[in-house]
Amino acid sequence: MIVAAVGIWYLVQGVMVLGTDFSVIVAEELEEFTDDIIDLVKSIVGGVYIVLGVLTLIIAFLIYSGSKGGRTILMIILVISILFNVYAIVLGGYTGIIELVLAVVCVVMLYQPAVKAYFG
Repeated sequence: MIVAAVGIWYLVQGVMVLGTDFSVIVAEELEEFTDDIIDLVKSIVGGVYIVLGVLTLIIAFLIYSGSKGGRTILMIILVISILFNVYAIVLGGYTGIIELVLAVVCVVMLYQPAVKAYFG
């Protein structure tokens, strides 16, 4: 359920980015280029969030169905998340502590006997 909620949140963020107008104050000579660049960045960021949302929902379905592949993909993502959050904390970004704790809790949960039996 947590993975599905994250996937839905990514989809919502993608739609919000695509539906938001960004304004940047620039000189008149750069105005037409700036609008094109802002639209491009907005499309890329919104598209990335939507793709992440769809992939996360696919992983959630695989996990829900008890797929070993889904569990493996989730473990890879969690390990990457843990590494990035540790790196962010070392650089002074203390907001990554919450994400780090959640990722570690998820890893611990995946190694509980009942969970291992579910994916067995």
